[in-house]
Amino acid sequence: MKLKYILGTALLGSLSFSSCMEDFSDVNTDPSIITTPDIRYLFTQGLNDFIPSDYWSWYYDFTNMLHWGQVTVSGNTNLLNQPANSSGIGNVVRILKVMREIDYQVESMTDPVKAAQYKHIQSMMKTLVVFMGIQDTDMYGSMPYSEAAMARYTTPALLTPKYDTQEELFTSFDEDLKNAFEVLSNPVVVDGNNVSQMSLGYQDYVYQGDSKKWATFCNSLRLKVAVRLLHVNKEKALQIANEVASHSEYLLTSNGDNCSNNFVYNQGSEWYHSQEDPAPGYGTKVLVDFMVENKDPRVRFFFAKNDLNSKVVQAFFDSEAELGEKCESKIPDFIMDKVDYEVVNGKKVFKGWKAPGEPWVRYYGMPLTINASSDEAYTDYYDPTGKLHKVQLNGTELSYEVASALQMEMYEGNRDYTYPDAPGAEIVQDKTDRPFYAMYFSAGEVNLYLAELKLIGANLPQSAQTYFNDGIKNSVEAWDYIAGANHIPYYDTPFDSNEATIDLKDGEVDALLTKEAYQLNGVDDLEKVYIQQRLNFIFMPNDMYVSMRRSGVPTKDSKYLKFENFSKDGSDYILPRRFPMFAGNPTDLNYNNYEQALKDQGFTIGSGAENLNSERVWYDKGAPEFGAGPNF
Repeated sequence: MKLKYILGTALLGSLSFSSCMEDFSDVNTDPSIITTPDIRYLFTQGLNDFIPSDYWSWYYDFTNMLHWGQVTVSGNTNLLNQPANSSGIGNVVRILKVMREIDYQVESMTDPVKAAQYKHIQSMMKTLVVFMGIQDTDMYGSMPYSEAAMARYTTPALLTPKYDTQEELFTSFDEDLKNAFEVLSNPVVVDGNNVSQMSLGYQDYVYQGDSKKWATFCNSLRLKVAVRLLHVNKEKALQIANEVASHSEYLLTSNGDNCSNNFVYNQGSEWYHSQEDPAPGYGTKVLVDFMVENKDPRVRFFFAKNDLNSKVVQAFFDSEAELGEKCESKIPDFIMDKVDYEVVNGKKVFKGWKAPGEPWVRYYGMPLTINASSDEAYTDYYDPTGKLHKVQLNGTELSYEVASALQMEMYEGNRDYTYPDAPGAEIVQDKTDRPFYAMYFSAGEVNLYLAELKLIGANLPQSAQTYFNDGIKNSVEAWDYIAGANHIPYYDTPFDSNEATIDLKDGEVDALLTKEAYQLNGVDDLEKVYIQQRLNFIFMPNDMYVSMRRSGVPTKDSKYLKFENFSKDGSDYILPRRFPMFAGNPTDLNYNNYEQALKDQGFTIGSGAENLNSERVWYDKGAPEFGAGPNF
């Protein structure tokens, strides 16, 4: 959970008060007369409302993106491409309304020097708003922005904000970031005198009010805008890249100590404790196999070990010996191939793991083919009878997971984990609730954008290979840090004597950079960059899917990481390129603007895959088809 003083100060700065404030009657005689909240506390409230990966996004949007993006699978059916619901546009409004209040309070100040003290805070808040705005528009297109959350500050109250087009939005986003950067990276001057900025300290629990780090975040965030413009305004995209890189002092290209340069955000440990856990499913076989074959350490941070440790494998052997022909359980062949055992007195005894050894032998993905769970060819994976992955021993029966699920303790720190063991063994659990650390922007992301833009024609100071290598190194090391901060199972403590921890080991990154798919050598270079973006973004599903949509990577004919057919017969399977829009409510004040925005974009109401594929958002027009590869 967040530090108590943060919640307390956020409450004091809030514009809405409850009867609980009566408890503070000794210091607040009448909450209704407070018209000038402390702007520092308003910033903390805005930061608290900044949630790019909220519960509903994971429950609907992100889970769909992970399935469509061939990252995870949870029993694909023919309805896979028909999203029943979505979280909808609006996450940006949570912090946009805080930004409006901060701006209003500053603009209401009669003392220009006092007002100037908050210029950095205003620019920091603007940067957060742009970040959320990009994510909101990515899959929905037009949305209220320039006139949104203005009702309190307009006469008459502006209750019907216009829907800005996506083209207008990205123009605004870039200008907002450019202006915010100029403020954050330069002295604030009034009447020729520098004005000291109001200190946030730990009211800012990301960068502790460090203006240099905020300026670096702000400047580098323009690259997220640039890459989205490549298919609609390539010249502008490259111009932005060149401008960003020209401010080398403010470029997020290294993680810093304990990832202090990256935008690492502690959301708290119990932020949806009463909700049903999102379950995006298991890693896909094509993706997990690629990462294990290349010994990419990130597979250990993004996916969970399966349940078949040496104790469980021995339990399967013991059950076989105890029940004989009556034993229906079976260790899947793809796992048994990695098990070294001997037969002692007619009974199998586990000896160790074959190459590549622990922990790699604990990571397996599932086939993503539609209806694979009912296909006899995939019986070892899906166990359609519900008998193969169970062990009966000493009158007790337990089921085990043979594949690797997405490691959701990277997202929810209050999940309980039960260590797999033989039936009848003492139950060992990790039930400690921990704060959730998310990484929303990083040096890995920035370097991989720079590698992409360099290959496409940007005039950048370093080679694409340098950016690419640094991007991979930064990504692996940063996700290792996040895995450790979230204390995911096995990070630094094994459960049985035959398994290894999953923390990053010395030499692993250097070995990774020797792999063919991890080197730029003039062959498929742009594809390789997009593969790395894909891997870096697994726990940022919105960015993962946007990268896949922009690039056409993974490709159907890739030599490295293929885009697989969802249909067993190899026929095309239509995937959405945007999220569904639903019929507006005629009683809503802004109904007409909403309807007009849909009409202007050519969007059809509903979740039909054909329409969601063909009716693209503005910046997606001109991008390649899924699986087709880059078209630059």
